[in-house]
Amino acid sequence: MSKIKISTLTPVHIGSGNFLQYNTDFVVTRKNTDSYLNIIDERKILELIGVVHLNDWVLSIERNEDTQELVKRYSPHSSVSDYILRCSISYSSIVPTDTLKECIHDGLGVPYIPGSSIKGAIRTALVATLSQEIIPSLLDKPNLKHLASDVEGKLFGKDPKEDVFRFLQVGDAYFDKGSEIVLRLIMGLNITQNKSLRPKKNDSKPQLVEAIGVDEEAIFSLKINMDYYLKASNISDKIGKMPDEMRTVPALFHLINKHTSTLLTQEIDFWEREGRDKIGMEDYVEKIKEMLDEVNKCEGDNQSCVLRVGHASGWRFITGAWSEQLPFFESFVMNAARPGNRNRYNDYPFPKSRRMDFDGDLMGFVKLSML
Repeated sequence: MSKIKISTLTPVHIGSGNFLQYNTDFVVTRKNTDSYLNIIDERKILELIGVVHLNDWVLSIERNEDTQELVKRYSPHSSVSDYILRCSISYSSIVPTDTLKECIHDGLGVPYIPGSSIKGAIRTALVATLSQEIIPSLLDKPNLKHLASDVEGKLFGKDPKEDVFRFLQVGDAYFDKGSEIVLRLIMGLNITQNKSLRPKKNDSKPQLVEAIGVDEEAIFSLKINMDYYLKASNISDKIGKMPDEMRTVPALFHLINKHTSTLLTQEIDFWEREGRDKIGMEDYVEKIKEMLDEVNKCEGDNQSCVLRVGHASGWRFITGAWSEQLPFFESFVMNAARPGNRNRYNDYPFPKSRRMDFDGDLMGFVKLSML
């Protein structure tokens, strides 16, 4: 069992599935020029105002009234800190119509990155890298709807019982309380007929997001259970073949780093080609180059790597972009990704936009280091 340190190079959001409402689920406080978003603990509010005033609270929510004023009315000596779960600094102004896309927390309110999310990103890196060798054998009579599962089946095993990824065990990464920040995601770069790549204010569709901040660290466990794999392989010849690249942690880190480097390099080339006559891509490309520098620092020792995980990672990082090598990528994959809009976007590259936070920062980059 290896102990791995995970460090956030950019903000990371793994969603809980909850969208929190202004005043109902969170309130905003300000100190000097800083804004703070405070997640409400309903039980604490009920203790402060008393059950007798529960109906007043419900009516206040329906009328979208100020929750802070409600609590002050029935508990005049209380402060916001008396009835919240957590408080995060907000790097964006907050308005009453905002909803917050919540970051996942455990039962004690600790923010974390699930091991399943890390494992999924690792699987994507392996598929993207190793599929290049086996795709030609699947193209004679391809089943386009099931090509992705056919590729993964050939690489790792045809079903969960045969899949060699069951032997890769990844634990959850728990961060410190208070490591959360609040930021606003926008469609930061969008290729249109306009000269500028940055969206107009009314077209940005901003989303308020809670995320684990930059330079936060956690420890998680990672184990490639080769003993279990060898025993299972001896019992059944249907178990998938373990790729050499995932038999040891250093080999796995080397592949992850190579995968991230490839995508970052392709991203730089894409924008220098497609955005050369546009305005607004310089800062984004500079940040991508900064991430590539982090990848390059990991080269050589195979004790560390850079991985991208979570929300707003972009289509190419989420999928690994392995399907781009298919001869029918434009006619099938792009059309499936743009249902009903093929003609509308026919003159644009794919994907044509990127999400980032309001200040131009990227999302989802982490560094993994063996301890």
